[in-house]
Amino acid sequence: MAPEDTTPNSPQIRRSPRPRHASRRNFGAVEQLQSGRWRARYTGADGRMRSAPETFASRADADRWLAVIRADLLRGNWTAPERSDVTLADYTTGWLRQRTPQLRPRTLDLYERLAARWVLAPVGRGRGQVDLTTLPLRSITPALVREWHAAVAREAIASATARAIRAGIIGTPARTWALSAGLPVAATGRLSPAIRAAWVAAGSPLPASTRQTRPGAGLTTTAQAYRLLHAILATAVDDRLVEANPARIPGAGHVAHAERMPLTLAEVAALANAIPARYRVAVLVGAWSGLRPGEVFALRRRDLDLGTASITVRQTLVEISGQPLAFGPPKTAAGRRVVALPAFVVDELRAHLARHVTPGPDALLFTTSTGAPVAAGTRGKVLARARVTIDRPDITWHHLRHTGATLAAQAGATQAELMRRIGHSSTRAAALYQHASLDRDTQLAATLNLLATTSITT
Repeated sequence: MAPEDTTPNSPQIRRSPRPRHASRRNFGAVEQLQSGRWRARYTGADGRMRSAPETFASRADADRWLAVIRADLLRGNWTAPERSDVTLADYTTGWLRQRTPQLRPRTLDLYERLAARWVLAPVGRGRGQVDLTTLPLRSITPALVREWHAAVAREAIASATARAIRAGIIGTPARTWALSAGLPVAATGRLSPAIRAAWVAAGSPLPASTRQTRPGAGLTTTAQAYRLLHAILATAVDDRLVEANPARIPGAGHVAHAERMPLTLAEVAALANAIPARYRVAVLVGAWSGLRPGEVFALRRRDLDLGTASITVRQTLVEISGQPLAFGPPKTAAGRRVVALPAFVVDELRAHLARHVTPGPDALLFTTSTGAPVAAGTRGKVLARARVTIDRPDITWHHLRHTGATLAAQAGATQAELMRRIGHSSTRAAALYQHASLDRDTQLAATLNLLATTSITT
């Protein structure tokens, strides 16, 4: 029989440090290595033997580490260490894929765009840049999330300001600052490098008009990005990949928006007159029905019943980035409804059908001049000109829905009636539209006065 090969390169020889002392107990094992440090090993819930990720200076330190592992096993909180090595980018990709069947297309599109911009890519620039993408989930700490959140806020606000500048809503911050400081700059044209450097040296101040007219610019995006990260990490907690959610910044997922003020009746009429003729009745329908903008622009001939003065909401416009306009079900199950219209709106619709709507039950009531569905961007441009004319620069198409719901509440609609009319299933959402206006309060005061005088005279 040939002698056993004991040369250093023999595959039969395992080259590993030999422990000097080993102790066994009810759970795990602790061994002292030739280096003098201590190694802890244990059997996981899956039956595999594992070693601690590092060695320990003393037996007591190794024992304490094993005690924590044992507690996790007993509580059912133990996770195989290799599972915690999954990166945020890989986990987010799977998280989105798993929610495809559950989410509405527009919601999924929003999540995918937020993830691509804020979670799956570095955020910020220079020393302020934060990159969570390649980090294992277990390496994401509350402090790191706070740094990420601050970087998102800076980037989102800067992007919103840049869009406002391009749209002409505000002036260029550097030029505005230079003019206010009395520096020699032209009203238009490219700024000199010296002026830009001086503006940066002054702290890159934003003009007062920016702070006054766009105080929440970028904050909604920041809150949306934070809510998405929080939801992703909350699922990681459920999957036992991390012990606790590191995204725990108080109030970061909420934005206190300025109150959306409804239009007065005079403003509704003025807006309808200021907008192009083919969209005039869309303003009236939105303001007197409480329909969502997407529902208004998805209406077809077959949805209008002139005999009963009502419209049936069956669908809404669905816009997903990079895809053609489509039609889908209303936002909620309660969105499928029949809404009665005031008689004068029905008269306006009758005239609109004759002038702007092609024959056939499937013909859209409101289209572009080429007969195409009206996308949100087109609606916004049309409204932008008209709202300046009536001196209500804050108005959006959703203000018309808000106006319609408020008018219904002021006309005496109960909460249940208002919920049905605007297509909401929650009382909280319906309550948002029950506004008190000065006109309505004046009417109430007049009624109270009548009660008082009637009581005195009798």
